[in-house]
Amino acid sequence: MEPTVARRCHALFGGSLLLLTIGIGYCVVVGTCLADFLVVIAGLVLGWIALFYCVGSGSFWG
Repeated sequence: MEPTVARRCHALFGGSLLLLTIGIGYCVVVGTCLADFLVVIAGLVLGWIALFYCVGSGSFWG
């Protein structure tokens, strides 16, 4: 995998994990989950985009 693609993959997965951590952590600490539902959904969507991007850009496909 090229270095720029690897950096982009790490940034996408990192952003996804950050959004999920903020959304779920706020739900656990504060107790209101409805407001952070969109943050969790955004984290999941970003994670799927990262997965497809990284798998599609991998050098192991030949």
